[in-house]
Amino acid sequence: MKKYIYCVGLHKDGGLNILNKFLSFKKNNHILIIDSRAKNQVLKRKNVIFVRENLFIRLLNLINLSFKIQKEDHIIFLSGIPPIIKFKAKTSIVFQNANLFRDFYKVNFCRWLFSKDSLRFLAFTYGKNNIENWYTLSPIAKNIISKKLKKYVNIKILDIFEGYKKKKFNNFRKIKYDFIYPAAFMEHKNHKILIDSMIILSKENIFPSLLLTLDEVSYRKINLDKIIEKYNLKIFNHFEPIQVKFQKIYKECETLIYISSSETIGLPILEAYQNGLIIIAPQLDYSQQFINPHFLFNINDKNDLCNKIEDCLNKKHDYKKYYNTNITVNLNFISLDEFYSKIL
Repeated sequence: MKKYIYCVGLHKDGGLNILNKFLSFKKNNHILIIDSRAKNQVLKRKNVIFVRENLFIRLLNLINLSFKIQKEDHIIFLSGIPPIIKFKAKTSIVFQNANLFRDFYKVNFCRWLFSKDSLRFLAFTYGKNNIENWYTLSPIAKNIISKKLKKYVNIKILDIFEGYKKKKFNNFRKIKYDFIYPAAFMEHKNHKILIDSMIILSKENIFPSLLLTLDEVSYRKINLDKIIEKYNLKIFNHFEPIQVKFQKIYKECETLIYISSSETIGLPILEAYQNGLIIIAPQLDYSQQFINPHFLFNINDKNDLCNKIEDCLNKKHDYKKYYNTNITVNLNFISLDEFYSKIL
């Protein structure tokens, strides 16, 4: 019996982090089908097949797999998108791609219709009946997907957060930036809210240093240099696509500001917790499903965010007490150890 893990589509940001969590498991000797864009960023493994970023090539690859895989085999789609082809083998999926549902991200219909997410939604709708076993990575993701499937489908949650429970920071690290917001430029990431808040603070003669992680195209798109010059803001940008190097940036930052309006995990919150950062997050379910951030704000109120930034700058938090607490994971979650030894 052969076991396959299909990872095409996971090549950057949180998806790449999750992929490496699975690849880091020592007993992982399965056949891996990985996105070629992640070739230089994934942990080295044997039995790897790289698939190029091309819809036609991906379809051919799936067709080829459907002929190659036998009935006694098992394939799991870590990419979160069900296959449009029915496999004769046992077929499972780890769902994590809620942005394909427009009602979750509340994106403008026309913008959604002409995006890749609408194509992913069509693939989900057509392929969901080809899946036998459903897994998610968070309670929020489970709640979302349960509304899209038949009521009798059993959905289990995987615990991939064991590594984040091991804090790897000290209180004597050299701080370069007051705040960091590690997020790609997408509508629901709300960069405008954060920049507007910095402008409001500048008018009160408050100029915290803020690090963004935008790619060059996004940085130019929002004309950030002009905004910085006009208001004398201390906003910096550092785009680092290599995740191992990116994780080191946290050590130079005092506080995470996370202002996304829709997430299933909110992985940067866990990364910030692990690296000992103070955390400012919106009063939304995702930001509190694993830990309790130091500060919560109303995402529809920029003044509330400004107040929390000021409180943070004025050290109005119990840092030591907070980091004696642990990440909360439900006992019903399936550990990666159990997943590989009993399920795969």
